[in-house]
Amino acid sequence: MKTIVVLAATASVSSALGPLAPSVSARDMMPKKLGARWYTGYQTAYPNGAKDMPDAPPESTSATLGDHEPALFNFWKQIHEQSDVYEVALARPLGIVFEEIAPLGAAPAGVKVIEVSEGSNAEKAGCVAVGDVLVGVTGVRYPGSAYLGAAKPERDIFPAHEMNFDQVVEAIGSNEPPECDDVILRLRRAA
Repeated sequence: MKTIVVLAATASVSSALGPLAPSVSARDMMPKKLGARWYTGYQTAYPNGAKDMPDAPPESTSATLGDHEPALFNFWKQIHEQSDVYEVALARPLGIVFEEIAPLGAAPAGVKVIEVSEGSNAEKAGCVAVGDVLVGVTGVRYPGSAYLGAAKPERDIFPAHEMNFDQVVEAIGSNEPPECDDVILRLRRAA
């Protein structure tokens, strides 16, 4: 089982988000503009958040929304219909110690909070508790062609409960300046 204190993680987002992300690191580029989508939280109107989302993914020809993957669109809808799930935006360092959830002999099933550091950004938020399970985490990726200068960073919220420990850490680390000043986490309250 892996355990880590997520204080200031930096990593390539390519392996963290699997086939959803290209193999371009956030540190490889200094973007001039943000991409078509930038997740800023549930209470923000769609496409930047999830409030007032349409019932189905938008047409991929939309110049304002870009190509929105149906799997991510459906994940956004799903997590916002659950009453035991909450969202929090935290500046880094988070001050959360995560541990991988790996049932005996099974594949990893995300991470859970095993400690909230005293005086940390997570403690100051007042909602993150030991035992909470990470359901979603924002990650920044660069769709498009980096070498042509066309790649612009996009931030989506990804299903953390389908990620292993290293992927979660890389996704958290991809939320870095100059584009990001926070990491958005969706957590399921401990039973």
